[in-house]
Amino acid sequence: MHSVLFTCFIFLLGCSPNWREAPYEVYIIDGTKSLGYALGNGGYIGRIDEPVNIASDETFLSVYACPKNVCGFYYIDKRNDHKYAEAQDVVFGPLSEEQFLSLHIELGVPHLQSD
Repeated sequence: MHSVLFTCFIFLLGCSPNWREAPYEVYIIDGTKSLGYALGNGGYIGRIDEPVNIASDETFLSVYACPKNVCGFYYIDKRNDHKYAEAQDVVFGPLSEEQFLSLHIELGVPHLQSD
């Protein structure tokens, strides 16, 4: 009985998000870690797979992510994001580090390190 409870605890711990800023949340489904727009009751609209680092301000989310083992910088325009928005309309990237630094200066997206 104790081993079943322990296994359930580990499963729940492994599935819990490690970053959250409403309405955004990191979640894990079928072994894939994703950043998404939380709808509540465990529902999400995916935005970026395999996030590594995330920085945020009132206007933008900056994300360094490695979807499909190809790493790059992304940003999300929070002003235009909502539960009906398509990812391609609010997620921009992947960008090189040089491109991202240029946007940091030009648009003021939050500064972010790759690791």
